[in-house]
Amino acid sequence: MGRKNKSNRSRMLQASSPVEYKSTRRRNSKIEPFEHNKLIKDPGFVPRVCNAVTQAICEFYAQGSTKLPLERLYRDVYNVVLHTKGEELYKAMEITMTSEVQSLCRPLDAAPEDDALFLQELLAKWNCHARAVKMTHDILAYLDRTFIPTNRRMPIHEVGLHLWRDNMARSDKIRARLIQAVRRQRGGEEELVDGVNKMLTELGAEVMNVPHLCFRDSAGKLHVAGP
Repeated sequence: MGRKNKSNRSRMLQASSPVEYKSTRRRNSKIEPFEHNKLIKDPGFVPRVCNAVTQAICEFYAQGSTKLPLERLYRDVYNVVLHTKGEELYKAMEITMTSEVQSLCRPLDAAPEDDALFLQELLAKWNCHARAVKMTHDILAYLDRTFIPTNRRMPIHEVGLHLWRDNMARSDKIRARLIQAVRRQRGGEEELVDGVNKMLTELGAEVMNVPHLCFRDSAGKLHVAGP
């Protein structure tokens, strides 16, 4: 009887232990075929990844981070792009960033009358935007490296600059308020003025096309409101 029980236990161990080991090896060695099958068989896969990217971008703007598991997000973005669905991801990114920048800039139309407070608020929103754009680029790095140049789309970083120029610098009310605040602050809180000039320089040469906003000095740096 004891020999029979020992034999049964041996068979149970042989039947159970290798299953877990083989399953782990198979999962690690065939990740891409698994993702490939999921992408093809599950029509909801791409929309779910786009929704996850949208959620992550919104969280980047709201709190400077995301609760979503980044490794999973990287892998899903990779598979979506790999299987020629990058256009859906790009559109989701573009729409979400546009909405977030509009939400950031809208309150600047009714910003505080105090010049220093206005500039502080403007720079805080710019820093929030710049941080969110960098984080968005990080999770969509494979899209930016492969899909975007191949399909001649605007790189993610450039999308961020373009949106800020259009919603901040090209807004008549915000631009007029900015010029007025900087003129009044000269000789006062120069740190704020320097921050604004740095922002304009980072926005690139296209900001020079905005009427009456800035000028370039001999060192190539941009400054608000020409002399």
